[in-house]
Amino acid sequence: MAISNKKLSESDVTKNLLKISEWTVNTKSTELSKVFDVPSFVTGLAFIAKIAVHAEVMGHHPIVELSHTKVKVKLSTQDVKGLSRLDFELAKRIDAFNH
Repeated sequence: MAISNKKLSESDVTKNLLKISEWTVNTKSTELSKVFDVPSFVTGLAFIAKIAVHAEVMGHHPIVELSHTKVKVKLSTQDVKGLSRLDFELAKRIDAFNH
């Protein structure tokens, strides 16, 4: 079953944000982001590899930044110039395997 990549309204963004933990939305409601603490640089790389597998399967690719013990993930649906269900689904998946 394909996930719709239709742009979400601000109220839908707010509702979906309540279903995920510690993710934030920028002021324009076009980007979802979260910073994850990781024990080491190598652990961060492994975490990014897991993100990459899920992103590839979904055909939805985030921006990922790695520093020594932090991984920042930014999600946005470029096709709709905003947030879609794809962004929130990938956020849920990332949270699920991060615990």
